[in-house]
Amino acid sequence: MTWWLWLLLVLVALAVFAVLGVRLWHKGKALFREMQALSEVGERLAAITGDEPPAPVVLPGFLAGPAELAEARLARAQNLAARRARRHDRAQTAITRWRRLGLR
Repeated sequence: MTWWLWLLLVLVALAVFAVLGVRLWHKGKALFREMQALSEVGERLAAITGDEPPAPVVLPGFLAGPAELAEARLARAQNLAARRARRHDRAQTAITRWRRLGLR
């Protein structure tokens, strides 16, 4: 009796996945084109300056030494504290505005 409803739901789900897959494919292709253009710009810059661009160094976090991990933790703590201060300032500004308007 409700087999047609389940069939319709499955077909709609497949269609949604197909549309999302096509969008993801196009965005991936655009990203690859941008990366190629950036590579060409790097090569032209290297030709102009005569220096080779430095190779990117990517080190996974679990391979970093204790000093690098401590530095990263400190930077993260500082960023979180700054973010917390900005949020507190925004909240205080909003509360001041509310009180000025008589809303709180």
